[in-house]
Amino acid sequence: MQSSLKVSLFCTAAVLGLVGCSARASEPSEAQMKEAMEYAINHPPGVTVTEPGKIKFFKKEACDEPTKQGYSCTFEVQVESTNIGMSMYNNIPKGVFYKDDSGKWQMRPPF
Repeated sequence: MQSSLKVSLFCTAAVLGLVGCSARASEPSEAQMKEAMEYAINHPPGVTVTEPGKIKFFKKEACDEPTKQGYSCTFEVQVESTNIGMSMYNNIPKGVFYKDDSGKWQMRPPF
């Protein structure tokens, strides 16, 4: 009886540990962050972009624990475009990423 209780407690602890690990593992990957940022750059709310930008270089650094807003992540980015205004994105060191209703990663507008 006592050993089955120990096994039960061990299994419960193992399941809870795996659940905790999987919650942390759900942060966006580098590729997902790059795709979300490129979409945000070229589709800002209420604006039509006539000269789209392209991310030339993107490197994910780290993400904080998630909040209700999403994951706050730091990164290095280099955006190229014929639109000189797009160069302001080169000075953004972090962003907030979240999943929309369809399950796709999005980046909140940084400005």
